Amino acid sequence: MRKFGWFKGMVLICVMALSATACSEWGSSDNSGGSSGKKGGLQKVAIGVTSLNSLHLWLIMAQDEQLMKPSGIKLDVVTFQNTGQIIPALISGSVNFGMATPEQLFGAQEKQAGLKMVASEVTNDPYQMIVRPNITSLEGLKGKTIGVTGIGASADYFTAKLLLKGHGLEEGRDYHFVNAGPPPQRATALVKGQVDAVMSFPPDAQVMLSKGMKSIAQASSLPNLHKIIMGSLISDQRWYSKNHDLAVKFMRGYLASVKWLYDPKNKAKAVADIAKDMKASTADATITYDTFITKLKASPLDGQIDPSYLTTTAKNAKSEGLKAAPSLDSLSSRYDNSLVKAAAKSD
Repeated sequence: MRKFGWFKGMVLICVMALSATACSEWGSSDNSGGSSGKKGGLQKVAIGVTSLNSLHLWLIMAQDEQLMKPSGIKLDVVTFQNTGQIIPALISGSVNFGMATPEQLFGAQEKQAGLKMVASEVTNDPYQMIVRPNITSLEGLKGKTIGVTGIGASADYFTAKLLLKGHGLEEGRDYHFVNAGPPPQRATALVKGQVDAVMSFPPDAQVMLSKGMKSIAQASSLPNLHKIIMGSLISDQRWYSKNHDLAVKFMRGYLASVKWLYDPKNKAKAVADIAKDMKASTADATITYDTFITKLKASPLDGQIDPSYLTTTAKNAKSEGLKAAPSLDSLSSRYDNSLVKAAAKSD
């Protein structure tokens, strides 16, 4: 796993600001895949994430259980300090795929129309509001600080805004956000009293609860946080058009990893992998599996972007006050299901 630090991220973002086309070479063929090459019969594909958390259970399984190997893919997982760094890296060609919220992508698509949602990763919101012991309700968050992965970019940020707006609270007027890092770092910040609340999910939520923090609300209580595109795999059309076979192979491995997760006979292995990679107890890892796979069925087996789910997501973006919230008649240009469809046919 490669780490993408703050300094590199700032350099890349500055370069992208100077020239959106400065790094426009996307590889010459499906054999090389731009930054992807063959090694030991496998082709490397780079994917950008902020952390290996429960939103990306398929990725943990793909690595630990070697589920990409039958599709001929060697994953190069690149971790970023925040979600705002992933899209510039994707545009520059530093990574081939990335994970992002639709809200984050909508703004980027205004400048780079070739960026597409190419697979649906999470379609039901698993977050819950975890707070300091002295807070007893959402209304008690007035004047408080909420820690998120990335202000204006991350899934926990947008979920918190929707949840609190549903209870009459507005950002800036009633509370404010601070960047507090990926889930484990946010959990630490809450327990240490550096923030008053965070949005979280298992296993990090269980750790905080065991240390006296409280859960006061579930995002799933809101009807508009079901059947949405909460998280998606994104890619640049310029890259996957020139490296179509490689992109389809990757997507075949993605679908195989999700399918593996849902198979009941693999639950014990999945729980063990979650416990190992997230440094969680077996009990907390089991809660994580049951929450995301058994209860929420968070990841669709076919990987496709559902137009009706995207419509709800776009309406949520408008409700959140997102300046880049797309018009409903433009949504068909925001995603491309061709890779997952091709992968399903070739399975």
